[in-house]
Order: sequence, then C-alpha cells, then structure tokens
Amino acid sequence: MKLQSEYPNLEGVTYLNTASIGLVPSTVIGKAHYFEAEIARRGTAAMDEETEVAVFESARQAAASLLNAPIANIALTSSSTEALCQVAWWLQPRRGENVVSVEREFPSVVYPWYRIAEDTRMEVRLAPAPDDGSAVDLDGVLDLLDSGTKAICISHVQYFSGERMDLGRLSDAAHAHGALLIVDASQSAGQVPIDVQRSGIDVLIAGGYKFLCGTFGAAICYLSPRVLEGLRPPFVGWRSVMEPFNFDARYKTLAQSAKRLEFSTTAYAAAIALGAACDYIRDLEPAKIMESNSSLAARLIEGLEEYEVPVVTPKEPSARAGVVTARFPGYDGAQIASEFGERGVVVSSRGDATRFSFHFYNTTDDVDEALAVTGEIARRTAGCQL
Repeated sequence: MKLQSEYPNLEGVTYLNTASIGLVPSTVIGKAHYFEAEIARRGTAAMDEETEVAVFESARQAAASLLNAPIANIALTSSSTEALCQVAWWLQPRRGENVVSVEREFPSVVYPWYRIAEDTRMEVRLAPAPDDGSAVDLDGVLDLLDSGTKAICISHVQYFSGERMDLGRLSDAAHAHGALLIVDASQSAGQVPIDVQRSGIDVLIAGGYKFLCGTFGAAICYLSPRVLEGLRPPFVGWRSVMEPFNFDARYKTLAQSAKRLEFSTTAYAAAIALGAACDYIRDLEPAKIMESNSSLAARLIEGLEEYEVPVVTPKEPSARAGVVTARFPGYDGAQIASEFGERGVVVSSRGDATRFSFHFYNTTDDVDEALAVTGEIARRTAGCQL
C-alpha cells in the first residue's frame, strides 16, 4: 500500500517501527505546520474563538467517524495516559474492589491503578504471562473476575507480543460481572477496524502518534453512554463547561458531552494533525490496512521460521495484526535492533526480543530486506541455520 508521494524520505530506509512512532503523511503534517505558522505570524488574528472551536470539532468528527462513535462521546486529550488517569481517578476502586489486567502489559495501562491502590487499598490483578511473552491466556484473565471487579483494563494489541485481544469476549465477561471494559487501542487504532458500539467497549483510549500517523500531543478518548452519563472528571478547567468562552469564574455546569474531559488549553496543531490523520486512515480503509499489515507480518513470520528464529507473536491471523516480535538466540533485543539499524532497517528492541511493525507505507520489499538482514545475523546466531 506504499504511498511514495506522502513519504519521499523513505528511499534508502526500511521503516518497520510504527509500533513505536508512526510516520506522518506530508499532507497531514502540512496542515499542522500551516496552522502553527499562521499563529506564529499573526497571533489571534489567525485564531478567533470560532477557529479555536473548529480545531477540536473537526478532529472530534474525524475520530468519531473512524471508530463509529457518536461525536458527543469523543474527547481529545493530550495523551492516552492523561485520558486513562482521568477515567481511573473517577472510577477510583475502593478496598475490596479490583481491576484486572495482564503481566507484560504496557506500564501506563496499569500504573494508574497501582497509584490509586496506595490511597484506597484496591487490588490490581494481573493474569500471568508465559515466560516467553507469547499469547495471553484469556481464560486466565477472565478467571480473575468477580463481584468486586470494577474494570478490565487492557491493550487491544499487546505492545510486546503484538497479540490482538478478543474484545467481544472481554466485553461480555466484564459486563457479566458489572465491570467496565477499558481498552488502550494505541497499538491497534489505525491498523485494525474498530467499532466501539458493536464491540461493547466502555472506554477506549488511543495515542495519535503510532498507527494513527498523527503527531505527539493528541489522543482520542471514547466514553460509552453508560460511562459518559456518570463520569465526573477529576480535573476541570475553563474548557470543561458547556460554554467555555463565557469565562465566568462562578462554577458552571460541566459539558454534557465527553468534552468535559478537555479541561485546558492544549496543543492545537497536534489536534489538527490527529483529525487529518484519522481522515487519512479512514480513506485508506482500516480493513484494507489490516489485510495488508497482516499479510506482511505473515511473510515475515514465515521467513523468520525458515531461519529458526523463535517468533513470540501468535501465528493465527485473528490473533495478531501488523506487529511481529521474535528472539534471536544468543543475542539481546537491543543488540539485534542495532544491527538492523546499521543496515538501514529500523526496528525496536523490547527486552530480550526484537519487534517489527508494519503499516500502509510498507511493502513486500521491506519484508524481504528485513529477512536479508536476518539471514546475515542467522549465520552466526546459535540455533539458527540457513
């Protein structure tokens, strides 16, 4: 699906690291740069109240369309961690209550709950992960649920292994126990089709700078009608209320929509980029992106296995997307990532493993280049053969 006109700088480099930072299309970053240049040159002459509101409404509309969500249920925050912390401190489980997640989860998905536990003595329950970091035992996650469970908080696509979780099964189990399903989609939004209404997700957060191909400084937060009705945000500011531009110091009614999470002046250019990126991804069609990413991942997995490089990522297409993690026997992940980088192939190290991640700007040539480097390394890696 490579779109060379949007990524002229990809010549000479094989970029397989979208799970860390996605590449931003030139048309997307161009809109953000234009906005910032106008503000720099003209100040408020380039941004009156109407323009300021439009920045967020355009991005909100784009995110809502991408996720099949009502516009009123979408908030734009500075990061996925900020959004999760707001939801976590509102939910604030107490002693005798718990939140369920998994070992090897990305820290920001679980750290807020541990911090709350310091104050309330709630319990954080983590389903054990296999020693090799491979597929999560979903039954093990569900076995941790009980009448005291307030939420399952989990990533849709796991950052380490690339495993894609079954949202429908998680949602059904959470709701059967009266709990919420809180999903971090930072590794899936933009490469996996997501319908928040059909999936039964209660809260979805997604940073804009990975597979959504936006920039740092903006994230999406979806709140289901059930959550939105009762959510009282722990942070409030001038933008939290129904009519923010009234600038009335007397406390006013909070916004009836998810806007109540948007409490402060934030990175407007990042919001513009996020909205433009969501539109860009939607036009490419997430289903087609997932098909392409999954196909590239399958080609890489097959090649790695030919070199007897152990693959951590599940092989079943339904259980993965465009992220593949592997271990090179006798080498740590950082050493392997460095060797790939020296040969023009950009990947990530994650602990003792190496992570490859594909997106719409990658092709089969990129896979073959990665496998060519793998072949060089395999010649001297214990346990691998040509």
